[in-house]
Amino acid sequence: MDLRKINSLTKYPSILTYHKLGERGKLTEELTEERGYLNATDRIYAHEKVDGENARMIFLHHESGELDYLIGSREELLYAKGDRIGNPYGNIAEFLKPLAEKYIENNFPREDRALTVVYQESYGGKTKAAKNYTENKTQAYRVFDVFSLTKSELDHLLALPNEKIAEWREHGNQPFYNETEKIKFIEANELDYAPLLNEISGSEFPISLEDTFRYLKSFEQTKVGIDAAGKSEGIIVRSADRKQIRKIRFEDYERTFRK
Repeated sequence: MDLRKINSLTKYPSILTYHKLGERGKLTEELTEERGYLNATDRIYAHEKVDGENARMIFLHHESGELDYLIGSREELLYAKGDRIGNPYGNIAEFLKPLAEKYIENNFPREDRALTVVYQESYGGKTKAAKNYTENKTQAYRVFDVFSLTKSELDHLLALPNEKIAEWREHGNQPFYNETEKIKFIEANELDYAPLLNEISGSEFPISLEDTFRYLKSFEQTKVGIDAAGKSEGIIVRSADRKQIRKIRFEDYERTFRK
């Protein structure tokens, strides 16, 4: 199996800001449009955006019946079951290995899932914003997304050249679980997840910079403190099916309103 292709098709896509970025990193009143607005008829879920290192656990169900796994950061694969890859970056692999092994023990191979990817934020420890979550460098994680591929889907993608796989990913084709499926998966596997802070209709969601910043300030303190509870990075707002998703960060709005 081509690990370069596995790495590419499982990378987490970029999330747009809710308001467009203008000069000197300041936000404008214009909403981003590339993938549509947060639809007025949708239920919008606001989850805490945890400030750490984007990480992923990749589970592969081989035809032999073996359940295999890899662990990666946002950009590269760091570890493969059996020490086939070893990269100590961010202590991510070492920290997530017990979680991956637990999943392997509790899940039998399934014909309808040749590949499952679990995305989480690895935070605390020695990450940049660790002081907002821990006083003694403790590390933790929070799951925020999951998707799976069938064998036929995976085989089709692996037959494509690398540039086509990247194009598939960046055009939003990774089949992420919807909100209900995601929570069901997380609870079934006893995983910790990014907390749901608010559920609101799209028609009620703030539009202006000022109203959005005011809404954001309701979630200023983190809900995922390990042994400290400092400032949250912000929120991720998404529709139930995840077709609409935006990031709203304190840093961006504070910079915009700074005199």
